[in-house]
Amino acid sequence: MLSFISSSSLVRLAVLILTLPACVLGIEAYCHLSTRYAATTFYFLKNAAFADPTNAVFGDSHVMATSRIPGFSFYGWAGEQPEELNTLVHYFYDATKPGKIILQADPQWFGQYHVNREKFVTARNLISRRFPSVLSSAYYWETLRPNLVASGYDVANQIISAASAQEASALRTRAAIAEKKWVEMFAKPDFNWTWLTPEERADLTEVRALEQNPRPDFASSAAAAEFEDAISRLVSRGATVCLFRTPVTQEYLKMTRTMPDSRFAEFDAYIAEIAHRYNLRHVDFSTLPRSFGDNAFANSDHLIDRESSTVWPLAANACFGSSS
Repeated sequence: MLSFISSSSLVRLAVLILTLPACVLGIEAYCHLSTRYAATTFYFLKNAAFADPTNAVFGDSHVMATSRIPGFSFYGWAGEQPEELNTLVHYFYDATKPGKIILQADPQWFGQYHVNREKFVTARNLISRRFPSVLSSAYYWETLRPNLVASGYDVANQIISAASAQEASALRTRAAIAEKKWVEMFAKPDFNWTWLTPEERADLTEVRALEQNPRPDFASSAAAAEFEDAISRLVSRGATVCLFRTPVTQEYLKMTRTMPDSRFAEFDAYIAEIAHRYNLRHVDFSTLPRSFGDNAFANSDHLIDRESSTVWPLAANACFGSSS
């Protein structure tokens, strides 16, 4: 009898051992193929895990995860913070030697709208590159729960900051109305920034500039330490790093120079010092062989898709020469 029980237990154990890998593979396939996992969040995580990071572009929603330069991978997340950038740099280059790296050098790295913003790019959420299974990501595991799968992540909430948490004002009331119109028009073919009235563009631009204004004492903040550590790590690992200021409208630039308590010029000096300290190439969009009228933009600081696809190769050429 004991022998029979022992044999039955061994059979059940053997069945479990044989079926477990099949279950894991089935879940893995589901996470790759199901339309429930087609959201931007999952695309970003898979791109980070499986694309070649040797030559890469890092930044926020100006970069995202679709390559626009041949031979370069793009790693950007909407509203990305310096700590998230540093997490990505260590994630990729603690084990891989970097090559040519373009790093977005924009003031919103230290903008007001990062206050209390939840971080998405974390070691916990990233997929292991050593054992590249989506099941190594806590974000994937959590969305397997039925009550979380359908909800996902609302990317729009990351791109458009929570102005409702700030003091109400006539400007923000007007901007909220203009933003609703922008959202409705954005998905239409051939949309560009000029479809909004000059007054609507001005209100949205002013709110954007206020939210992206670097925080007081940003240069000595923990965020700056993360930003500088990421650059230091890249340089120490042998990367050729180029800092690139992405395009904005002329109205945006004007507002950053005239708004009260503007710290945009302070940021420009900070980035210039970083470039000097590490002997980095520093490229401003205004030096590219391209004009940037309002019809090139989707909003005050994002190009329309067609323009973005043209500008990034120009930036790579300015950073590294025609061989890039």
